[in-house]
Amino acid sequence: MALIAPKPPQQALDAMHSTFLDLSRNRAFRIPALRNAAGPLQLAEPHQVFTLGLTDLAAGKGLDAARPTGWRYLVQEGDNVLASAETVAGPRGEQVFSTLNEGRFVDSSAKAMRAARDSPEVGQGGFELRLLNVPGLYVLALWLHGAQGKGDLLVPLAPSPVETPAGKPVAAAVLLKELADKARAPIGAADRSGG
Repeated sequence: MALIAPKPPQQALDAMHSTFLDLSRNRAFRIPALRNAAGPLQLAEPHQVFTLGLTDLAAGKGLDAARPTGWRYLVQEGDNVLASAETVAGPRGEQVFSTLNEGRFVDSSAKAMRAARDSPEVGQGGFELRLLNVPGLYVLALWLHGAQGKGDLLVPLAPSPVETPAGKPVAAAVLLKELADKARAPIGAADRSGG
């Protein structure tokens, strides 16, 4: 069974599609992979983005403290993932187009989604696809939100400063403990190399 892809609110859909269609129609992309694409581009795998702050992590709060901050899509040419596209909440709470990205996090996201679908636990279904952003630690992780009493799973995306292996689903508590420890560490404690 596939991961559950939530339906973005109409505002997020409208903001994403109008901007993306305009850029696509005019081939006005600044990202080389999108500008050089030969075939039609499509938005796929919508998932809500949540942000978790260092203060909440250091206080021992979990995923329930993560704030919804926008929506993210993968941009594909056929089956090939080229970029991601995001919306964020504007000043009045409305969803507005935010950014297009390419690079290692995009590639890592696509690989992590495939690995998650191949995982026996996820293959049984009942997990909603989300993205967890911990900007204070430079960590992005797919968040597989368990439905019907299933525990949440996190999949760290490479490159990642955590020791939990990137690209493989782990119980949310495992990664959250590591993130909380890092959030509580004194600044500079992790790197004493001086350079």
